This record gives sequence, C-alpha cells and structure tokens, in this order.
Amino acid sequence: MSTFILILTVCALIILSLTLIICLLTRKGSHLDDESRSSDKFDNTETLIWEEEEEELQEEEFTFQEILKATEDFSEKYCIGKGGFGSVYKAVLNSSIVAVKHLYASDSNEVPKSYQQSFLNEIKTLTKVKHRNIIKLHGFCSRKGCMYLVYEYIQRGSLAKVLYGLDSEDLVWEIRMRIVQGLAHALAYLHHDCSPPIVHRDVTLNNILLDWDFEPKLSDFGTARLLSPDYPNWTSVQGSYGYMAPELAQTMRVRDKIDVYSFGVVVLEVMMGRHPGEMLESLSASTRALSNGTELLPKDVLDQRLPPPDGELAEAVVFMVTIALSCTRTNPDKRPNMRFVAQELSARIQPYLSEPFRSITMNKLTGFRK
Repeated sequence: MSTFILILTVCALIILSLTLIICLLTRKGSHLDDESRSSDKFDNTETLIWEEEEEELQEEEFTFQEILKATEDFSEKYCIGKGGFGSVYKAVLNSSIVAVKHLYASDSNEVPKSYQQSFLNEIKTLTKVKHRNIIKLHGFCSRKGCMYLVYEYIQRGSLAKVLYGLDSEDLVWEIRMRIVQGLAHALAYLHHDCSPPIVHRDVTLNNILLDWDFEPKLSDFGTARLLSPDYPNWTSVQGSYGYMAPELAQTMRVRDKIDVYSFGVVVLEVMMGRHPGEMLESLSASTRALSNGTELLPKDVLDQRLPPPDGELAEAVVFMVTIALSCTRTNPDKRPNMRFVAQELSARIQPYLSEPFRSITMNKLTGFRK
C-alpha cells in the first residue's frame, strides 16, 4: 500500500512539474512575441509594400520575392545609382515600376533592435509626408542585415545627371526656375507644415530627382532629423561637401537654416551650370570678385550653354540668383526661412532690376533685403 502511495506521489510531482514548465514556456513565448513583433515587420520577406492613404490600406501590394525576381536578385544590370550607403535598383513589376534602395549589410549580418526601431519610426514619419515635390516612399523591409527602401520610380534621374549630361540643353531658363520653385515649396513644407518640422540635411543636386516633365522630387531622407523637444537637436556632421552650411564647422546644432544654405548653393549651381564654390568664396572675401579688378556680372556667371535671358525673363532669373545669395549668407540668422523664399519665388510681381541686366554686378545682388 505504501509503495502504491509513493508511486502516486511521484506521478503527481512529475505532472505538476510538467505543468509549471509548460506555463513558463507559454509565458516566455508570449513575452518574446511582444518583443519581436516590430522585428518581424523587418524580417518578413513576403509582404513588403503598403500604400497608406489616410487610415486605409490600398489593395495594391507586392512582395519582396517579386522584387528579387524583377531585379534577378539585385543584378548589376538593374542598378541605376550607387552611394556611400548602398545602391539603387530599378524593378519593373506587373503593376508598377519602383526604385529599390538596397542599404548595405552590417558586419554582424544582423540589424540591431535599437536601429530597427529608429528606422521604423523614421519610415513611418516619412510615409505621412505627402507633397508633389517630395518622392513617395512605398515601403520597406529588412533581410539578413540589409535594409530595403522602395520608392516611386522617377524617370529622368537626378538633377545632377541632367544638368551635367547630354540633356542639359533641355534645361532652359523657364524649366530651371520651375525646378527651383518646386524645391523651395518642398523644403517649406518640411520646415513649416510638418509637425514636428523635418530638416533634410543633405539637399544636393544628386538628391533632387526629375520626372519626365522636369517636376522635381526631393529624395534621400537618410540623414533627415525631426526638430522636436523629444529629440536631441545636436548631432555629428552630416551632409555633402560643398553644400554644408559653414556654421557646422563650429556647432553641431540641427537647424532648418542648414537646409536654407544648401538650397541656396543648389539654386546657384542650377543657374550657373557649375558649382558656385569659388564665386561664393570671392564674394565673401572681398567686394571685388575677379583678380583682374573687374566686378563679376550675372551675365558672366549664368550658364553659358544657354542664350542669356532678356526682358522679364532676365529679371526673374536675376531675382532668383539674388534670393539664392541671401540663402548662402555666412550668418544663419540673416538667411531667410524657406516659407519666405517659396512665397517670393512664386510671387507674380517681383522687383525690377535697379540696373540693366548686362551691367548689374553680383556684389549688388548680395545686399538684398525685404
């Protein structure tokens, strides 16, 4: 009888132990599911793309496997651009054409959870940004330590490619002014209409894409920052050489005025057909811009591949150069904000030239005040 009771006791203990183990495993599994839910969104290689409009998902979706097939596992023949962080591929799908940015894998071949969350937050923010002059982000995923961003495909490619390529003759003065206006409205939207405001931090010709009708699309938000009390506004130097605001050499503070400076450099480059670095240095160093003692004239600065503008067109072009020079002032507090710039460039009534186009000097344009 005692042996029978002992056996029953042992069996009861075994059953109780197994029950406790199952409960612990179930609880742990549930906890792991909660922790990895955001990670699963990155590692899911099937569903990749969403189209969010208000709070409803569109019916059109495509998967990462479809993109792999369309690019033949990211073959070089589908590569349309390369940068320091990755490459961009063109993927022709059944329903649309997209551009896929492939960000290089980390050394550990894993995406850190902290970076996953930061990346997810940034992408969710950018999906809320809707402006005709800002590239549309369709979605993203992560796979084996690599990030994949999927954007709308823009046919002509970068503004740099067009300005310095065989298609430069298509960039007549009117089209260049329209490109500048579109970029100004995109930055004004980011700085003044988004909450919290967004600073792009890398406004360059390479990050401005042109559609078939030369409509500009600001792209590459990899270095973008939110201007919010919840986020530190101090950071390491980010941006491209030749476009970064000079104050970044002394301070790491993120301000919208660093985008304003980059915008001014871009506008001058678009109007001159070359980077304005030497001219800006000359104008800031002395009231005399040329070593031979003669002052620099807009007619000599503007892109010589185009016929010089005249009449009202000349006034509009020179006014655009004037605004660009005000954006590149060394003191950030003296630069205008992008809302003012966008409004001025879109105004139907613009200031008349104080002197004839062929005689007005660049130094006089730097004194613009309003």
